[in-house]
Amino acid sequence: MKWNGINLEEALRKERKREERRKPDVVLEAYRKLIAQDQAEEEQIRKVLLEGSTQLDDINTRVLEADRIFTASQIKKLCTTYRLRFLPAMHFKGLIPNEAVSRIKNLQRKGSGELSNFKVLAPASMFNLVEKDKDPLLFLSLGNDRYYLVHQWGSDLSIFRKLLVFPFRSFKTLLACVTLSALLVVVSIPDSVIMGPYDSSSLSLRIIFFFYLFIAFSGLTALYGFSRMKNFNGRLWDSRYTD
Repeated sequence: MKWNGINLEEALRKERKREERRKPDVVLEAYRKLIAQDQAEEEQIRKVLLEGSTQLDDINTRVLEADRIFTASQIKKLCTTYRLRFLPAMHFKGLIPNEAVSRIKNLQRKGSGELSNFKVLAPASMFNLVEKDKDPLLFLSLGNDRYYLVHQWGSDLSIFRKLLVFPFRSFKTLLACVTLSALLVVVSIPDSVIMGPYDSSSLSLRIIFFFYLFIAFSGLTALYGFSRMKNFNGRLWDSRYTD
């Protein structure tokens, strides 16, 4: 007859099951206390997100995933490309999902203590801006212009957003778009329309027409474009103001 050794882990689990059967009320109460403690921790995290903080957290960097750490320059470039804002979480007027709170809770339990310096990257419409599409990203500030991506939620940005906001990345991109628009219109017009019954070169007339359109498009952009966009993307990415 062969005797097998005793697996201490299995024996311990069996003992726990026997105790749970003998004292179900005690086990249930312990579970309730654990749930209450977990809820209190989540409520504290949401309170911190609402109130905000600028103090640098004491973060256990060993528990962070390296591929989720981004620099301020990288975030600024993304904001400039898609005309987004990167502001403290306390200014975010949307709802922080439970998954994001759980991720923060896990970071805290891994030895980082209570975290408080959070920022959100999202379209301006999702913030409470002074004077007053959606794909928010929640970041934790690590100091030295580095940020840790905690969680992403919401629907994807429209694939057309990059094209729609491209002219307002900077003054150079706006000038290039106005110039290209005028040039495309000029080259698309047939010679018969430009010259009419005349039989000479249309180049000089096209040049004159180009400058006419360039001035006209520039005026329309200044009148209607800036009344809506108000400023260039690169100047708005970390601004709490509407313009």
